[in-house]
Amino acid sequence: MVLLGLLLMLGCVALAVDAVVQNTATMHAIAFNQPITDLSLGALFIAGAVVGLLFALGLAMFTGGLGRAARRRRERRAAEQSGAEADSLRAENARLEQQLAAERTDDASAYPEEPASTRTGGRHRSMT
Repeated sequence: MVLLGLLLMLGCVALAVDAVVQNTATMHAIAFNQPITDLSLGALFIAGAVVGLLFALGLAMFTGGLGRAARRRRERRAAEQSGAEADSLRAENARLEQQLAAERTDDASAYPEEPASTRTGGRHRSMT
């Protein structure tokens, strides 16, 4: 899109410069070595306006393509950063899980479990 817009703008500039340089008569025009005769002043103005509109269209296509490319680069960069963040969060999560497992192992070895026969179950009394 950018290239097409740039080519359209360059073509319009070339046409305008060629028409200005080669035209010596007021009502006759030459564009790319092709004579355009019997033009009224209004028709010449309309032709210039059409060339100007084509240039504006090319400029809009060019800037639109540049903006779209910049937005894609920004989104790609943000996706890469969020991927790196997700990886670091996964690593942190794994580290914390290992730390928690180690703490649970230490707690279990510090307080050995009682045999089931000597244990009283909460609010209820054992009838032994």
